[in-house]
Amino acid sequence: MKKSLLGIFSAIVTPFDKNEQLDIAALKTNFSRWQTTPLAGYLVLGSTGEVVHLDEKEKVEVLTTARESISDDKAMIVGTGLHSTAATIAFTKLAAECGADYALVVSPHYFKSSMTALALSAYYQAVADASPIPVLLYSVPQFTGISLAPELIGKLSEHPNIVGIKDSSGDMKALTQTISLVKNSFMVLTGSAPILYPALSIGAQGAILAVANFAPVLCSQIFQAVIDKNNAKAWELQLKLLALSEQIASRYGVGGIKYAMDLLGYKGGIARSPLLMPDSNAQITIKSLLQDTNI
Repeated sequence: MKKSLLGIFSAIVTPFDKNEQLDIAALKTNFSRWQTTPLAGYLVLGSTGEVVHLDEKEKVEVLTTARESISDDKAMIVGTGLHSTAATIAFTKLAAECGADYALVVSPHYFKSSMTALALSAYYQAVADASPIPVLLYSVPQFTGISLAPELIGKLSEHPNIVGIKDSSGDMKALTQTISLVKNSFMVLTGSAPILYPALSIGAQGAILAVANFAPVLCSQIFQAVIDKNNAKAWELQLKLLALSEQIASRYGVGGIKYAMDLLGYKGGIARSPLLMPDSNAQITIKSLLQDTNI
């Protein structure tokens, strides 16, 4: 039975120790805390999880730990997209063997100019045909330089094994068009915290967010306020989330998220080079913001 994609999902970090080695104990500690929050599930091996910095052995270690740590009532989404169709299919099958409930497949982008709508459509359909688990599209143009067009998403939503999308573009116009074009059962999740409330208001069914690593309750409260039609509360909480997202996640990236986690009792660890951790001035800014927002 498919697990629900309705709600807030954390795009989890992958903790590393001071020597930049995988810290499985820290990951287990984080899951033990996240599991007490209203999160609907987790994205493992996503962009925030520094998936591009992991070798396959490390990926399997993370997947195994995640599967052991995530309760049966929460969905485990795994980032499986690679640059070739064959590699993506192979890793998607491996993720399924490790217990993934859904595969999140980023658009291939190394040969960006060749990634036409035709090429992307063929890629996603081939992956979905071969995947033993349901597939989610992943549009993240700030990293790939490629935006999945609403028309393409609408076409792909007709595939029985393509069940949703994580749209991290932050483009409300494109998101609105996407929601209008996909079939009703297709789940549209935003990956952009600054537009969480507006996205939910126009019909997105949830979100997969980096800031949910350290602010899972706040993100979940916004979702619940929308469900309850308490727009005033949702807007008030969205302004708080906007500050956290813009001044921590967007400004300082993975390192900023990990530092905020450490301040709040999670185990963020360090970012793997060439990513950098926040310098002393940035640390002061992040700490002050967490205090001001009462996170």
